[in-house]
Amino acid sequence: MGIDLPGGTSAIDVADLPDLSDLGTLGTVTGASLHPDVFAYTASIRFDWRLYRQDVTGSIAHVRMLAVAVPDVMPPDDAVAIEAGLREVYAEIDAARQRLVPIGEDIHSHVELRLREVLEARFPGRGEDMGRRLHTGRSRNDQVATDVRLWSREACTEVAHAIFALQEAILERAGAHAGSPFPGYTHVQSAQPVTWGHHLHAYAEMLRRDVTRLDAAWRATNVLPLGSAALAGTTFPIRRDLVAVTLGFDDVSANSMDAVSDRDFAIELAAAASILMAHLSRLAEDITLWATTEFGLVRLSSTWAEGSSIMPQKRNPDAAELTRGKAGRVFGHLQHLLVMQKGLPMTYGRDLQDDKEALFDTARTVRGALRALTVAVGSLEIDRDRALARAGAGHATATDLADYLVRAGIPFRTAYEVVKRLVTDRLADGRTIADMTAAELRSYHDGFGDDALAAATVTASLAARDIPGGTAPSRVAMAVERSRREVAAARAAWTARA
Repeated sequence: MGIDLPGGTSAIDVADLPDLSDLGTLGTVTGASLHPDVFAYTASIRFDWRLYRQDVTGSIAHVRMLAVAVPDVMPPDDAVAIEAGLREVYAEIDAARQRLVPIGEDIHSHVELRLREVLEARFPGRGEDMGRRLHTGRSRNDQVATDVRLWSREACTEVAHAIFALQEAILERAGAHAGSPFPGYTHVQSAQPVTWGHHLHAYAEMLRRDVTRLDAAWRATNVLPLGSAALAGTTFPIRRDLVAVTLGFDDVSANSMDAVSDRDFAIELAAAASILMAHLSRLAEDITLWATTEFGLVRLSSTWAEGSSIMPQKRNPDAAELTRGKAGRVFGHLQHLLVMQKGLPMTYGRDLQDDKEALFDTARTVRGALRALTVAVGSLEIDRDRALARAGAGHATATDLADYLVRAGIPFRTAYEVVKRLVTDRLADGRTIADMTAAELRSYHDGFGDDALAAATVTASLAARDIPGGTAPSRVAMAVERSRREVAAARAAWTARA
């Protein structure tokens, strides 16, 4: 049986809210008296309050299990009262969010301390004691690990759906331009003609792999640590399987020491996000180059590209440029998580408290980039005439002439050398291959027939690459359609998880 908490907002949107502005006077569930400077440094409520939904959800699952597994410790009636109290605390936080004035050093202590107040108000003389029983059989170590896994699982799903939206925008443009000639580059030098749809579809493929990595991170996350307690498990005969089912985890952790100190799932999420941001940065760079006066291949929309404050003729691809910059920010979070864990002795160390801000900002940044680029891609318009001209520029169909000779029985290396001499001469006299006659071609090799020049047009070059994965318009259209089906199936699978 799952746990449905009304209201609330998405995991990433909570992470996007401002930090708490008024911490008030904080307390601890342990009653520790720390020096104010130390308390201010170690208290995590400024950022981990964002886990309030996950913390309450995990606590409800825990108290339900206690009522079944150890009813002598957690009477079922008390468990019902505690769950009602937890829901009230949740509603309070959900209504206040960043205006919340917490009473605990972290979200876990705030929820527990506030729960005890709520229960005492409802059940004078015994509510406080009732609330103190909630923590039976668990530690903040496994509680925190569970909360972060619940949050990360949601974040993976939200990022996945943002990827699907960008893929759909890319595939829409790619399908519409499956046959639109476009310059292909290697080393940022004119190379061979492709279609714009083929170029765009390359990014849909990158994003498909990103979803695969995100799926692996989700699966790594979906293991329940609750029940591991501080590090050695608990003396109570708890039912971890019941909690796992309630919270939708696939399995329970096999080793309590590993479970409380494991943040591999967080590192995997950050790694998947980092590779994703590298891909988004490449897409952003392409868009930025395409839109320059020098390339002149696409036109930018005012829905996402802003004008200059001083030059009225300019329109700047700001969202794309920011994506390039923010990629480094996400890479840094991955490095932070790796360094945080690499010297940690078994088991839990307070170092692990520092995982959350990196995770929160990673998910927020990646999803923001995905959404902005979805708008950008969906609004791109190609300059067809310019793209066609650039597709054939720089003797881009020279390889097609070499391939022509190969089909006439000439070894490729020989054909390559023939066409290289031909191109060198054209560079010297300023002419193009299209300016040549069939007789001129035969002066370089008698294997050139009267139809050789026709094989070296942009249209013929594109059509000739009629193989799986090739840039022939028919192949591009087929690839785009296959990708559309894959995206739809993947979106449905991720939606079913929620």
